Amino acid sequence: MEDAVYDYEKGIPAGFYDKVYRQKIGVRYCWHDFKFRTVAALLGRPRRVLDIGCGPGTFIGNYLPGVEALGLDISAAQVDYATRTYGSATHRFSIRSPASLSESGERFDAVTVIELIEHLAPAAAIRLLSEARALLAPGGLLVVTTPNYRSLWPLIELGVNALSPVSYVEQHINKYRRGLLADHLSAAGYRDVSIRTALGLAPFAAVFGLGTANALHAVETNMYHFGAGNLLLATARP
Repeated sequence: MEDAVYDYEKGIPAGFYDKVYRQKIGVRYCWHDFKFRTVAALLGRPRRVLDIGCGPGTFIGNYLPGVEALGLDISAAQVDYATRTYGSATHRFSIRSPASLSESGERFDAVTVIELIEHLAPAAAIRLLSEARALLAPGGLLVVTTPNYRSLWPLIELGVNALSPVSYVEQHINKYRRGLLADHLSAAGYRDVSIRTALGLAPFAAVFGLGTANALHAVETNMYHFGAGNLLLATARP
């Protein structure tokens, strides 16, 4: 995470994405909700979860009830927001690095890396994935999401850059396709790698109401997003 070039401490206001989420309405809320629901469903019933690149803590705070979870982020402002908003005896947030956790002997049943590796140069992304692998208990599960640049995502990104106060122009420096993501996971030493897509048009149906968006999300999920979802969703074992 420390290899990111963009200044995430100053570039994104503390809690920015969580405040969008907490409105509980609209396209951006549905994007985050569907994404986090999809990741949480893959985890099963883990005892300990590590979320690398946790940002303001939205995933841990809303989708891992009763699970011991630690969120890491390079931004002290985001970690402070996450701690104030979602911190508890079982939900903790820190600016520690994955490598320092490994040196302390920490191990987790699952590690999530949600829309983070696209912010890192390829070598840094592989190194981060390798550090995540070292933190997994035997038989543990890695779950990664990242924008799918062989989908409608490039057009979505243009729209976000034009309309949102937070732009991805400087942030997204690693543009993943299935093959590149598979190569990076392999280079990081993972086995049992599986990559599919997630999040199709359903979040955008929120303009017609949350009920419509949720109904379309269910249909698209059953159809595996026809293999053309806007996010790549990978699972792997250490």
